[in-house]
Amino acid sequence: MKILCIGDSLSLPGHGNMYEDVWFKKLKISFPEYDFISFFKRHLTTEVLVNMGGGDGLYPTGADCLEHYMPDKIILQLGIVDCAPRLIDEKKLIWKLIRRMPNVFVEKYILHLKKKPRNPENVKVSVDEFKNNLTNYFNRCQQIGVKQLIYVAIPIPGKKMIDKNKHVRVNVEKYNEVIEKLSNNYDFISVIYPLVESENNSNIYDDGYHPNSVGNELVYNSIMKTLRKTGENNI
Repeated sequence: MKILCIGDSLSLPGHGNMYEDVWFKKLKISFPEYDFISFFKRHLTTEVLVNMGGGDGLYPTGADCLEHYMPDKIILQLGIVDCAPRLIDEKKLIWKLIRRMPNVFVEKYILHLKKKPRNPENVKVSVDEFKNNLTNYFNRCQQIGVKQLIYVAIPIPGKKMIDKNKHVRVNVEKYNEVIEKLSNNYDFISVIYPLVESENNSNIYDDGYHPNSVGNELVYNSIMKTLRKTGENNI
């Protein structure tokens, strides 16, 4: 059984974790008989699902992350890089013009922006683009017969991150709603919420967002529980 795992920095070591702490490694140890395939990279967005790979005429663009692997199951942990409010909208012409100016001016401009709340509309992937990316990928998963897709929902940020980026929670909830609504159209998709900081569980992040070893244990346990749900060929 091939289980394809795709994720951003939340799936990688660091932020209080060694490789042995992350949920991916824990799954590999628990099930050495299965082929866990990793595609993890910092700053990854859902664009990777539709734009990674050339398609080579046989498969659609994005085949490097699906059709070339033909996985039985998939685990996704993507979305925060898509939706987190940024200081600037890099797609706007004004930013392209500013970047051509002397570094001293650019640095002063960025310092000026840091004094203001981040605009929730300044994101790498708009909510409509996010929806389109996932719809494209989910449809292709259905076409090739993926048996199960587990989506680790975008984590609800802790106080440390909200203090730095006060609109981030609003965006996280908005994008998670897209994931939930889309998943209802497919009987093979499950959305899980293992990372929600609360007063009773405030030690899952070291920096307010990236799960530490405690947080990774929560993700691992939630994935395990979902993989073991009733159904043909589930773990």
